[in-house]
Amino acid sequence: MTTINLNKYGPIISDKSIGDEIYTLIKTNLSKHSLLTLDLASIKSMATFNAKQIFGRLYLELGSSAFFEKLVLSNASEDLKIIIQIGIQNALEDNTEEKVE
Repeated sequence: MTTINLNKYGPIISDKSIGDEIYTLIKTNLSKHSLLTLDLASIKSMATFNAKQIFGRLYLELGSSAFFEKLVLSNASEDLKIIIQIGIQNALEDNTEEKVE
């Protein structure tokens, strides 16, 4: 298990390039470790599009079980957890819409 501290990206994540960087960081570490802890103590908020970009994409790629087995969100506020949930939900909805079309 390894821990990634996201403090250098805080306190608010709202930029697409930062989202890409965080996603790549997580994805790279997941390929090396079976369990990854994300320390979100310094992250106060995140744009929902970033939550979708990072966590929604990972959720779709890994699947529900693997997402929760491989990623641990540490020190996330309740507000941040809700934003991440919205990001995942938006990714799921967009993925479903693409399959229907």
